[in-house]
Amino acid sequence: MAKDKKDVFTIELEEGKSAEFSLKRPNAQVTRKAQLEYNKAFAEAVKTGALLKAKLDSVLIEQGVWTEDRQKRYDELVENINNGEKSLAKGGIRLASAKEIAIEMRGWRFELRQLISDRTELESNTAEGQAENARFNYLVASTLVYNDTGKPFFKDVDDYLNQSNDTVAITAAQKFANMMYGLDEDYEAKLPENEFLKEFKFVDKSLRLVNSEGALVDMEGNRIDEFGRFVDDDGNPTDKTGDRVDDEGNYSVDRSPFLDDSGKPIEEEVEAEKKPAAKKKARKKKAEATAPAEESAEAEVEAEA
Repeated sequence: MAKDKKDVFTIELEEGKSAEFSLKRPNAQVTRKAQLEYNKAFAEAVKTGALLKAKLDSVLIEQGVWTEDRQKRYDELVENINNGEKSLAKGGIRLASAKEIAIEMRGWRFELRQLISDRTELESNTAEGQAENARFNYLVASTLVYNDTGKPFFKDVDDYLNQSNDTVAITAAQKFANMMYGLDEDYEAKLPENEFLKEFKFVDKSLRLVNSEGALVDMEGNRIDEFGRFVDDDGNPTDKTGDRVDDEGNYSVDRSPFLDDSGKPIEEEVEAEKKPAAKKKARKKKAEATAPAEESAEAEVEAEA
């Protein structure tokens, strides 16, 4: 009998320890039980009034979540991205223009994701969405095992849900989603615009924009550090125009006094007003310092008497 295919990966655990895990491909029995979880969750969702996907579009329009303007912008973004992909695929244009198109495509994809985020969230809350989540959770809980022993990591679905915010559960869910839905872990890197930017060394391994020397830059070519702050060629923080600032973004310059209407430095007047008070304070401190000495001298005289 053929051995089940599985994906093997290592996860860092607490205290610097790690363990090797694998995800077994769901067999017929696991798949059947996962479908039962789907059916049960779907029936419960419908019973409690969850929306069906077939009615989602009309509800989104009625509630103003998806308007004509949003649909128009959605169509524009999709068309822009498609045209950008065609331009990068064909070539025959200046490299600088192609780079600009690729960077614009990044912005268009981000806007597109933001535009449909509300819709995506609502889809996950439909009866079908809730049922699919139930099936997915069962499959992850059932297929994650220790690679060396084959022993399940999670006791059951409830155990998986209780640990859903832990590193092991999060990693397992990501790995299983890639396996189940055919997603590529390097999806972002393989987008046409990022493939182009990597080919001509406009980005680093993390897909961050860089200049010809490999230094990080923003979309306009300004030098930045790993936190996105503007810096000069030596890595010192600056503003967008290149003027030096400190780590908090305050300008690092020697401040000159402000002038009054007659052109006289205002701070000199302020300092002049402070001087008498400063002298008075100094005299007071001197008096306090000499008082104990005078009292001690008087005490010695009385003692001799």
